[in-house]
Amino acid sequence: MENDTVRSMGESTLVDVWINGKMRSICLSRGAIDSFLKLPPDASAKMSDGERREFVRTHLAIVVAAAKERLSATSANAESVLIDTGQLGPEKKEKGFTERRRGGDRRKGDRRQSGRAKGDRRGTDRRT
Repeated sequence: MENDTVRSMGESTLVDVWINGKMRSICLSRGAIDSFLKLPPDASAKMSDGERREFVRTHLAIVVAAAKERLSATSANAESVLIDTGQLGPEKKEKGFTERRRGGDRRKGDRRQSGRAKGDRRGTDRRT
């Protein structure tokens, strides 16, 4: 991502992103970042502009997902989206996605076959 696409302005961090066929400006408030990171109120003031820009760069997928959610809830034609405290939620799983390994071993039983000699691959001799 280019350096000039993510910028800080006062208490907000701005990013320009292509969403749903339009270039949109996403304005992310300091409160949204603080609530996402679960920072105490005194620690949020210590976060520099550079750290907030880096947060947006590293969590861009979450920011864009929150912007798409806001767009679907409000006007789909909006050119700018404001994400405030509590609107930048935890990363959500996609619909229909399930965890492949739900705990435990996937294999039902022991695949090794005991009782055979190590070099013998067949259980019986076919040429009898």
